[in-house]
Amino acid sequence: MNKLIWDKHFYKSVLFIALPIALQNLIVFGVSLTDTVMLGQLGKAQISGAAQANQPIFLLQMVVFGIASGGAVLCSQYYGKNDLKAVRQIIGTVLSFAVAVAVIFFAAARLFPYQIMRIYVNDQAVIEEGMKYLDIISWSYIFFGISFGLVCIYRSVTIVKVSVAASLCAFFVNVFLNWVFIFGNLGAPRMEIRGAALASLIARIAEFMIVFTYTFFIEKKIKFRFKDILSADKLMLKDYAKYALPVCANESSWALATSAQSAVLGQISSDIIAANSIASVLMQLMTIMGFGIANATSVIVGTRIGEDKMDEAKRTGKTLMLLGIVIGLISALLVFILRKPFVSFYNIDSASKSLTESLIAIVAVVTFFSTCATVSIVGVLRGAGDTKFCMALELICLWGVALPLGMFAGWVLKLPVLIVYALLKIDEPIKTVIAYRRGFRDKTYKNVTR
Repeated sequence: MNKLIWDKHFYKSVLFIALPIALQNLIVFGVSLTDTVMLGQLGKAQISGAAQANQPIFLLQMVVFGIASGGAVLCSQYYGKNDLKAVRQIIGTVLSFAVAVAVIFFAAARLFPYQIMRIYVNDQAVIEEGMKYLDIISWSYIFFGISFGLVCIYRSVTIVKVSVAASLCAFFVNVFLNWVFIFGNLGAPRMEIRGAALASLIARIAEFMIVFTYTFFIEKKIKFRFKDILSADKLMLKDYAKYALPVCANESSWALATSAQSAVLGQISSDIIAANSIASVLMQLMTIMGFGIANATSVIVGTRIGEDKMDEAKRTGKTLMLLGIVIGLISALLVFILRKPFVSFYNIDSASKSLTESLIAIVAVVTFFSTCATVSIVGVLRGAGDTKFCMALELICLWGVALPLGMFAGWVLKLPVLIVYALLKIDEPIKTVIAYRRGFRDKTYKNVTR
């Protein structure tokens, strides 16, 4: 216990980074909540259609997050060394990859909308509603890829206020325009699910404009400019490939597996799609603080290593992993307590409500392990430069254990859908135990800068 940190100033520095990130995620959650609640007034087909049509942008978000988080491993340590030129090179590299990936996703959504929807669901009514949503929301991918990539990499150098401002603007724009376009208020046509997609598109553009303006006209610490986009030298690109690509592969594999899990459930029953969509929103809300702590952990651990304060980095990682357990327990308890009042917000039949409440009871357990795994993997291990191990852990637990078990249980054994869901999430406790053991080893922490 004497190796832990008890200084109140340390926890203030953690909260200084974690709270703005948590607030941003809370705002993003608010957008998801208002979308599902407003579309929930129309029916299950609209909720399910929008949820499944958002799978591509969820994949895009995770891939870009992986690209940026991989860069953040290097960025935080170079920032600790006060090497701002290297930081600008990394940001330019992240932005280049983010734009390229966003263009690929945009092209796929425009060319193969039916095929994309068919992957996730076999209900024709849900597919048709989802295609309406996808037709409009796909235009937001490039705007989102740029703004989200910049916001994620900024966190590694403690620039967090712009992400809150951009997300807050997007939230209010989205909520107001949802009310206008979904239901046809203020003289606008009643667009229903198309209206939700249009509102989200406009909100993403507004978010992009704020981040773009801040980057090139306001921000003075890093001073990133257009010329930095292609400024990285061969050594920097080599380092990025070594430490960042495993993180990108990690996040991409997780996103693909999560999307595949949604497809497994969607092929079993259209009712579970709506239930999973509602349960996921509540889980996102309750894991917000854990994700903020994880990002703060990564930044602080990486910066301390860059400053050549290895012992302090180790103490930080171990202290915040224990804090992750406490936050995970609180989050899980809140999910369980709030399951009935939360489901009551939605206009669904009694059978669907019962299914959703039962699913959320399982989600409460998943929330605990997910929070712990996020703090240890995204926070400690990545900040310590242990990115290849994180990738291997994710691939084995998700693709080697959870997804095969869920598919076999659902498609071959035809087990009840709640059991299938629990098996699809079995990777979370496995990852948590292994990652915590790894995070408490001193040799895990290493300097990855030149």
